[in-house]
Amino acid sequence: MSPAPHPALAVLRRGLLFRMLPLAGCVLILALGRALALPHGLSHDRGTAAAIGFLLLSGYVAGKAAVHARLPRITGYLLAGIALGPYGTGVLSHEMLGARGIVDGVAVALIALTAGGELEIAWLRRAIRRVATITFGELIVVFVGMFGTFLAVQHFFTVIPLEDIPPSSSALMVITMVFAVVAVTNSPSVTIAVINETRSEGPVTRTVLGVTILKDIAVIVFFALALAIARNTLGGAGDEPLWWTLTRELLGSTLLGLGFGALLIAYLRTIGRELPVFLLVFCLALAQTCRALHLEVLLAAVAAGCLVANFPGGHGHRVVAAIERVSLPVYALFFAGAGAKVRLDALGAIWMPAVALVVVRAALVYAGTRLGTTLAGAEPAVRRYAWVGFLSQAGVTLALAALISRSFPTWGPALEMMLISMIAIHELVGPPAFQWALGRAGEIGGADRPPEDEATG
Repeated sequence: MSPAPHPALAVLRRGLLFRMLPLAGCVLILALGRALALPHGLSHDRGTAAAIGFLLLSGYVAGKAAVHARLPRITGYLLAGIALGPYGTGVLSHEMLGARGIVDGVAVALIALTAGGELEIAWLRRAIRRVATITFGELIVVFVGMFGTFLAVQHFFTVIPLEDIPPSSSALMVITMVFAVVAVTNSPSVTIAVINETRSEGPVTRTVLGVTILKDIAVIVFFALALAIARNTLGGAGDEPLWWTLTRELLGSTLLGLGFGALLIAYLRTIGRELPVFLLVFCLALAQTCRALHLEVLLAAVAAGCLVANFPGGHGHRVVAAIERVSLPVYALFFAGAGAKVRLDALGAIWMPAVALVVVRAALVYAGTRLGTTLAGAEPAVRRYAWVGFLSQAGVTLALAALISRSFPTWGPALEMMLISMIAIHELVGPPAFQWALGRAGEIGGADRPPEDEATG
């Protein structure tokens, strides 16, 4: 009788290492192909197609490995993108990743449509006071705290080149205000995706979901105000009136989403077949329309999902179930691509102030959420764990950072680098921390429990 294999070897054989071997082989093949230039380099079209296919495969395998390690799939997707992207090993170049932008819009629309599909007006009426109290408690505490902290860190680490800033006593204050507004943001896509993946349901899940959506709306308004003040004080690109920006972003996005939601309801009531495929086309059309009209796809998709969820007939649950059947490859591409954008070189250059700001921000998020939940009289689990759902930063923050860089070419790129460095840390820490919090609150898998066991929030 042959001796039994060592337990550690058995774990490796069927565990994480075994799952990563196919991916390692694909990495080697693609890297050799680029090195050998087959014959003088991949054509742009073939290189892009190879990148999308490879990113999908690597994200899927890394997501499976993350689940095996008891981490969210999103963490695996992000790590795969960071490792293989232009700022990691460079296996995937900027050019090869260029054509996957269309996937971003579809993924954000799917995520937000799911969130809207879970929002019931009856629950919102009961919880709106609590959600608003928590939202603005956190917003105020984080904004004020990050404003003061950035001033102190800036003078110590000289993050922003002061010699390039106009000689005005208010200049640094305005720049700090812009940074503090962006630091308030969290990632609705990451938060909602973790909730969907873990099938969580309960007071913590509902509270985090409601606050995340309300907070995203508030941040758009605050950022538009901060950017307008900065442009008036320091000068910058763009001359669109502030009132028109807010009207277009908020009212326009909501009305467009309601229109698309009505179309989805009509399809569900008249045809109703092949719903997963239709939802992919639906989200693609919504994302492209928002892009053409310069609207916010997140708000539009939430409005569409909320309309469907509250229309008689129980269509919201059908939509959410259909999204779950098609979301895996889209999420793998989206989050792996987000990871590929993380600039490890920027993190290495200014990691000390970035880590300091991340730690301070986490403490402020906790304090602000604890203040809001206490004032709102929330359940003990909400007071204890909800704040973890607001740590992640990703797509929205990246977009705002890029807008700052384009609007203010003198000091914007330096501030963008600082924000990207913070995002890199938040992307890695946020998803597993939130999954841990949902587990501690006992809400993982709650969406699959009988209705009588669900928390009403």
